[in-house]
Amino acid sequence: MKITNVSGAFALLLLIAATGACGKGEEAAPANATAEVTASAEAAIGEGAYVEEHESGKAAFHVAADGSVKAAVLGPDGEPIREDVTGTLLWKDASGEKTVPLTFDSKAGFLVAAGPKLEADLTQIGYTLNVAGKPWSGTLHVPAGGTAELFANAKASADLALPEGKLGPHGGRIEIVGDDRLELLVDEVTGEVRVYVLDADLKPVDLGERKITLGVVAEAPQVVVLAPVAASVAAGATAGAYLTGKLALAADPLKLTIAVRNAGRSAVALCGYRAGAAFAVHARAPRVKVRVKTDWHAHAVADLKAKADLDPKVHVHAGAGAAAKAHANAKAKANVHVKAPSVRVTPPSVNVQIKAPKIAIPKPSFKASASAGASAKMKLH
Repeated sequence: MKITNVSGAFALLLLIAATGACGKGEEAAPANATAEVTASAEAAIGEGAYVEEHESGKAAFHVAADGSVKAAVLGPDGEPIREDVTGTLLWKDASGEKTVPLTFDSKAGFLVAAGPKLEADLTQIGYTLNVAGKPWSGTLHVPAGGTAELFANAKASADLALPEGKLGPHGGRIEIVGDDRLELLVDEVTGEVRVYVLDADLKPVDLGERKITLGVVAEAPQVVVLAPVAASVAAGATAGAYLTGKLALAADPLKLTIAVRNAGRSAVALCGYRAGAAFAVHARAPRVKVRVKTDWHAHAVADLKAKADLDPKVHVHAGAGAAAKAHANAKAKANVHVKAPSVRVTPPSVNVQIKAPKIAIPKPSFKASASAGASAKMKLH
């Protein structure tokens, strides 16, 4: 009994300490509100619901691997809205785009839809909800396992979180996706994206057979499959050092989803997402910081110059630097091949056919004058 009383007193002290740590209680409100919203969403459409926060409320989704969708709209108080709610989905995959209607199931109390089966590493699903005549819109990038896979991966990686603001060895954002630590950064000028695989000490390691797909929500939603980089002497990169691609970004994205496939296993992560929390997508929502200033552009110009030295047919455009273009043209002029009876100038990709001039040499003709003929006759006699 004494142990019980001590335990009870100790628990009471912990509760008082926790209350004091929250000050007047304002700091605890957001966490409680998030818990209530999540509970309401799960009660409406099932466990592991993915919730997005809009200006006027929240939209919860449960997308299954077979393409079936459940969606609920929650008001500012976290309670489901069951009247005057409709919507559509824009399903985009390898086969193209397909519009799928969301209809309200009055018996179930939420919106339902039947979309195509999820087969890609990331399927882009745009949504528009009409709530009391007001449109709510957004984009989901869903893995093959549906939103449940997104939820489960976020929950599993929560214990592996890195220190806040920790950057990778190249100055990029670090994300944990499944068993992988990835460094991701985007050149703010060219839009080139690079993803490195890091070990436990945050040092780059070999890519192996990894395939990485990015789902981005920015000025326009996009899905980009990255490719291993080729060897580059000028940039100092070996083949397979990182995966690269290009994103159309004028600013840091609102959402960034990363899907990794390796040796038959897949994992996915939505940057900044915590399982059970609503993900903000309104105008005041924080952005995913991935754009950085790099010197990759200079390396790209150096690569082009090196290729121009080896192959005069390489075109170096003004975008890569006027100096590199002049250098390539100079090299081209030094490699002109002449072959009679025509001259063919190949570099830089210019064919000029010059016909050899026709030279006619007239045959010699002799006309003897009368005096010359007479003189010749006299000599014969």
